[in-house]
Amino acid sequence: MNERLQELTVHLDALANGIIESLRQKQIHEAAFAQLYEILDEITDLVEEEKAIDKKLGAVLFLIYTQLVTQSGYVYDRSPFIPYIGKMQGYIRKIFGSRQQLVTG
Repeated sequence: MNERLQELTVHLDALANGIIESLRQKQIHEAAFAQLYEILDEITDLVEEEKAIDKKLGAVLFLIYTQLVTQSGYVYDRSPFIPYIGKMQGYIRKIFGSRQQLVTG
């Protein structure tokens, strides 16, 4: 993994703590998600030609996504969570989907 990608993964991991803490309070921390999307945009560009993704990066993305889905299940009105879930699905497809196509295609 290149050095910049490693830095971004560490930053993403630290940011995930704040995101998950607010999700457990059934709130969306919009500023943290804005930072998350900026990091994911850069990560998407960096991994475009990679054939493998670092396990830690995958774990952090999975954690954020599953917490979004899980915590949205505990609220009466899920609508505030839906756009964030959809956007995370999009990033996950961009990051992992192209790798799947490279391996099988």
